[in-house]
Amino acid sequence: MQSLKIDASGDLVITGGELQMVTGPEEIAQCCKLVLGTNQGEWFLDPELGIDFSRITGKGVTADEVRSEMTAGILQEPRVSEVNDVVVTFDRPNRTVTADITATAVNGDVVTIEGVETVVG
Repeated sequence: MQSLKIDASGDLVITGGELQMVTGPEEIAQCCKLVLGTNQGEWFLDPELGIDFSRITGKGVTADEVRSEMTAGILQEPRVSEVNDVVVTFDRPNRTVTADITATAVNGDVVTIEGVETVVG
């Protein structure tokens, strides 16, 4: 599959006046990041898409809770067969959590999703 490439801020990537495309494991990772950045119920065309932000925000959120919600989000991508690892790093003073995720695509490719950041409360 092929998609328009987006940068870390969600903007389309244009190089030399041309829209850039993304394919392979990088494209799957980009789709997974979009799922993880969508609050479940937010997109009217698919209210089940995304993760439940309320489960990973607020005081006392644990790494296991973040790991579980992110794993569920990644598995919404039909081209992902397995989530192998979710490394969660808290930055409590700034009230954020960052996750680096490794998954396996249905075709066997390794998909790396780095720097998924969200506010935890």
